Amino acid sequence: MLEEREPPRGPDPRQGQDVRGAQNRVDIRSGGSTTISGGAVVAGGDVTIIQKARQWAFANPLLAASLAVVVLSGSIWTGVSLGSDPAVDVSVVEEPGLPGALHTVEQTRLAERLGDAASWCHLVQPGDSSCETTMNSAFAAKSQSYRDRVEEVGLGEPEEIDSGAQVALSWQGSSQGTARLVQAGGRWQLNTSDYGLLKLCGAGLFLSLVDAKSQELKCGMFQLPTS
Repeated sequence: MLEEREPPRGPDPRQGQDVRGAQNRVDIRSGGSTTISGGAVVAGGDVTIIQKARQWAFANPLLAASLAVVVLSGSIWTGVSLGSDPAVDVSVVEEPGLPGALHTVEQTRLAERLGDAASWCHLVQPGDSSCETTMNSAFAAKSQSYRDRVEEVGLGEPEEIDSGAQVALSWQGSSQGTARLVQAGGRWQLNTSDYGLLKLCGAGLFLSLVDAKSQELKCGMFQLPTS
């Protein structure tokens, strides 16, 4: 008895056929992805959700617009935040000469505004292992709006003195003493006696002036050195 054999199959006439007029032609490649020109993509046999997402967006225009605003707002906020609050640059302590002294004081002010105790201690007195714990508590006790007021403290031009350098501090044009810096181990840092007073009072170099103007000094009235 002769065995009936199925006639060989030719190319599927449906392959390559337009599904919707002439807009969604299927292009199938072995081992690759399948692209449908209308927007959907088949990758490894799985259809992505791109087309469905578009359909959902068209069906829910108000909700889709709200989500877009949320995403955009988040991106803008992140950019503004990063732009307005740069990280403290602790490398300035290694800059030689008076510019290094000035930049060290400037970065100390930034550390106080940001409440960055680790950077503050590295700038001011790196040899004190208990500095960071003390200053973390001191900064945490102040609100951000309060710490922002350190920007009201003006800085004068750095001057060379016998022990190192000093930078004059002012408040609305009125002298408020000086920040005295010394060089130790090839880097700048705050004068040890001035640092000891700030640590005792749990205050930053600039925040101590804000405290004085706000009548919030913990240690009574005191002034930073004038020379």
